[in-house]
Amino acid sequence: MLREVAHFVRHAPAALRLKRQLPQAELYDRLCGAGEDAGMAMWRAELVADLAGDVLEVGAGTGLMFPHYGAGARVTALEPDAAFAALAAPRVAAAAATIELAAGTAEALPGPPRSRDAAVVGLVLCSVPDPDLALGELARVLRPGAPLRMIEHVRSPRLVAGALMRAVNPLWLALNGQGCNLHRDPLPRLRAAGFTLDRVEPFQIFTPGIPAFPMRAIWARAPG
Repeated sequence: MLREVAHFVRHAPAALRLKRQLPQAELYDRLCGAGEDAGMAMWRAELVADLAGDVLEVGAGTGLMFPHYGAGARVTALEPDAAFAALAAPRVAAAAATIELAAGTAEALPGPPRSRDAAVVGLVLCSVPDPDLALGELARVLRPGAPLRMIEHVRSPRLVAGALMRAVNPLWLALNGQGCNLHRDPLPRLRAAGFTLDRVEPFQIFTPGIPAFPMRAIWARAPG
């Protein structure tokens, strides 16, 4: 925990200066872009490169997942924030997959029941107003047994660190400006929504401007 705290203290002043200088979408893209180089891109590629067919990406952000889809994927990429979607648009043309950007939220996914071959959620459940509703929507639109791939940061499983994350969450919410919560854990919610967890890989990314959250790469399957 001391390493994570030292990382945050060291880089927080520069990140706060950037926050004053850049619009939210550009700030996110710059900081997360640095995270790609520090290891996040490897995890994205491992999660989604094998997906094919009708894929739904929920919360596409600025399109950092787009380069990692294979040519066999037809991706509907939902992003509710127009400024984020504008930064994602140039990455559509460069992708090997066929990608369509669309406005939409995790709590009201497009499409009839059991219509999607796969779904991808990257750093989204931390900020959606109702994560249980979002997972229920994913269970609705995915075909039985279809893959759900996720990257999420989670509350630390360590007692002291987890309690600290819960305690400072109100301050973090005020600082990040995106509704991002420190203390959520998607794994119990996934099981409660009926998903089967096939693989969960813990990792951390140490990159300037972003706290070194405990992260999870998640391979799951839809109910049915």
